[in-house]
Parts: sequence; C-alpha cells; structure tokens
Amino acid sequence: MRNAVGLIIPMVLFLTISCNDKPIESFELSVADYNYSLAYSVLYNLTNEKLTITFRGELENEKDSILYSTSDLPKRRLKKISEINIDSLKTSYKNDCIDDGDIKSFTIEKDSISKTVHLSNYYHPELSPVIEFINGIVPKKYEMNYDKADLILEMKNCEKYKNAE
Repeated sequence: MRNAVGLIIPMVLFLTISCNDKPIESFELSVADYNYSLAYSVLYNLTNEKLTITFRGELENEKDSILYSTSDLPKRRLKKISEINIDSLKTSYKNDCIDDGDIKSFTIEKDSISKTVHLSNYYHPELSPVIEFINGIVPKKYEMNYDKADLILEMKNCEKYKNAE
C-alpha cells in the first residue's frame, strides 16, 4: 500500500504540471487607447508570444513608431486572456454617466474570427483584466490610464446601472 501511495502523489503532480503546460492558443489582441484632443493613439498589440506598443500619430505625415516591445510575458495570465470568449462580447460598453472621451477599443482575433469591442469608461470583467495585465508588465510611462476601483464605483453610482441590478 505504501508503494502505491508513493506512486500516486508523483503521478498527480505530473498530471497537474503537464495540464498547465499546454500551449497557449494562438491569438492577437489589440487595445487602441485614443487621445482625441492631442490627435494620437497608442496601440498595445498582444499575442501569445509578445507585446508591442506603438505610437500612432493622427496628423498628416506623422509616422507610427514602436515605443516598447517584450516577449517576457507571464504565461498563466496570458493563457487566461487567450481564452476570452469573443462570441459572448457585445461591440460596445459605455458608462452613460461619464463622457470624458476615455475610449479603449479592443480587437480580438483568434480561430480566424475577429471582433472589435469599444469600452467607454466601463469596467468589463473579461476585457478590463487585459489592461491590468499590460499595465503590470510595461514601464510606468507606457501604462494605459486605468483605475479599476474608480470605474466600478462610477458604474455603481450611475442611475442606469443601479436600475439594472
């Protein structure tokens, strides 16, 4: 009996570890963070292999420029992002009680399906963690403007969402 227990524990550990080592689904997720007043946007392009941040000038003759790139990505959190169910997402989520122009557009491509979703001052439980993920691995100067607690509080205080509960 003792030998059987001695074999079961390593086997369970092996299975647990090997299940977590499954490759991350191939995907591409872009977050465009717009600053309309200054005529530019910053594009955060995340794949199962790397993150690239690109400055996109909106004025005539402005060229795009890569600001930052890394392939050092936390695999466990990246795997969770790769599993976002794009079929369940609407194309737009907006907090009607705030109109400050903070819009982030997510374009998700996987399994040859593409969907664009716009968040306007809105906390979304599947998409907002993408911003937290990116902000957690980039230098401070490239972080997106984002305050999870404030977004949730603002939505909670908005009459439209109070009535929906």
